[in-house]
Amino acid sequence: MKYWVIPCNIKAYDVISAFNKLNEVDWKQSKNMKSAMIGDIVLIYLSRPYSCIKYVCKIKDINKPQPTIDDSDYIITGDNYIDYGNYMQLELLENIKESLLTFENLKLHGLKGNIQGPRSLKDNLLNFILEKVDPFFNSSNKNEYELENIEYKEGKIQVRYGVKFERNPKLRQKAVKIHGATCKVCGFNFEQVYDGIGKNFIEIHHIKPMYSVRKEISVNPKTDLAPLCSNCHKMIHRNKDKPLTIEELKERIIY
Repeated sequence: MKYWVIPCNIKAYDVISAFNKLNEVDWKQSKNMKSAMIGDIVLIYLSRPYSCIKYVCKIKDINKPQPTIDDSDYIITGDNYIDYGNYMQLELLENIKESLLTFENLKLHGLKGNIQGPRSLKDNLLNFILEKVDPFFNSSNKNEYELENIEYKEGKIQVRYGVKFERNPKLRQKAVKIHGATCKVCGFNFEQVYDGIGKNFIEIHHIKPMYSVRKEISVNPKTDLAPLCSNCHKMIHRNKDKPLTIEELKERIIY
């Protein structure tokens, strides 16, 4: 699976109104995206005055000779959108805050030049974007190579108005991939109770709390992390100075 960013000239196509009304649109699939596949993630970058990535989409279909979704009400200048000859169908996943992925933020994290045409995302820029959009869509959509890093680090102490410990968002993705999203203590699964909105929702427990280490450490998501429901996670840490083990908490459950 690949990640792409594509520009939208809002003076030619009113994408904001389109996505306010439609959940899917047909988009020009240029030669730069000939390797695009169904399931790829597409980020839509809006031209000035927005100058930011605003929409996260998933490719539902590719190489469509004609559009099948009527979005003609939102075409302002039709030359670039009518009878293009090759389209891809995009499903809207999320509308993100305009301040999150601005042009300046993207430049600071590896964007080269202006976004004037489709391009694939990789390396530092992709990592930055994934960290920002992670809360907005299912972690199962993340690129597999992002989940297969051998070594994960977290726990660097950050000083703000107090002390907090830096978390690595990729660890959560890997832990869920390995252990699933069912609580290791009580067996609770959010998806089974709350249907789709609970999919992959779970808290990730550090078997050795980071605040007891107080330094940046390497973490193995297979042996150092475990999925817990919110209640069990709080109970394990009820005594902050001496948290319970998973087995100890299991023994305390009254059935």
